[in-house]
Amino acid sequence: MNQPYLFPIPPNEVERPTDFFVIPPPQAYEEPEREFTFGRVLLHVLLFGITVVTTTFYGGLLLGGFFDGLLFSFTVLMILGAHEFGHYFAARYYGVQATLPFFIPSPLPMGTFGAVIKIKSRIPTKQALFDIGIAGPLAGFVFAIPAAIIGLYYAVPAGALPATDDTMTFNDPLLFLALSKVLHVPHDLILNPITFAAWLGCLVTSLNLLPVGQLDGGHVIYAVFGRRAHWLIARAIYVGVILLALASYFYNGWMGWVLYIVILTVLLRVGHPPVNNEDEPLDMTRKIVALIGLIVFLLCFMPVPISM
Repeated sequence: MNQPYLFPIPPNEVERPTDFFVIPPPQAYEEPEREFTFGRVLLHVLLFGITVVTTTFYGGLLLGGFFDGLLFSFTVLMILGAHEFGHYFAARYYGVQATLPFFIPSPLPMGTFGAVIKIKSRIPTKQALFDIGIAGPLAGFVFAIPAAIIGLYYAVPAGALPATDDTMTFNDPLLFLALSKVLHVPHDLILNPITFAAWLGCLVTSLNLLPVGQLDGGHVIYAVFGRRAHWLIARAIYVGVILLALASYFYNGWMGWVLYIVILTVLLRVGHPPVNNEDEPLDMTRKIVALIGLIVFLLCFMPVPISM
């Protein structure tokens, strides 16, 4: 007699356990980070407002009055703002996250250390790196040229005013020397607010175009020549600035380059972040723009900005 099965189906036909999936517990929804918040915008506005105050104060102190200080502040912040928004809009064009400009007030004469933006995402290509790097100096230079023309045209010749033993001389960049020839103005002039702002704009432009680290010039050199050449050129420029600091100190006692050596030292230690495609070549148009950037640097650079 057949033994009845104790299972509803024969043992050799018992179904194997089917595969199963573990459903993870639901995670809390994270809202994407907002680019503009009230707190962030307030910080930008606050820093800008403080920089307006410091540049107006020191401009007036150096140039002779509140109105002169206000005119200096307006002109120099226009040049610095054009520089940083050049970077900002170029970054936005390539989809690179970047902050609005942070204007940096200074308790030292001139009233500002300039302005910066913070890149918050990786720059994807050498073309994007080049365009973002060069856009700032070119934009600032475009605004510095009319300021220099207006300032030089209305400047008072230095010979019309008595000189004193403690006179501070702001040495001219090549741009000022060339414009003075074109406008037929004397070489030695008393700084007015607009000339002073254009002079400071040239100084900031030239310092940013030094090919070191993540300065604008560093971005350009990295995009044009690559990582290895950027490393070598940056260190050569660093040594050159040290020698220039020694020469300027023994020549007229000016110590301004020492501060910049400290900044360059930090930039060298930080280095330059890579891009996705290190072997990507730049097109001829951008190489021509790089030469234009070199010309802008030469027009703005001053080996000894101030003589004591």
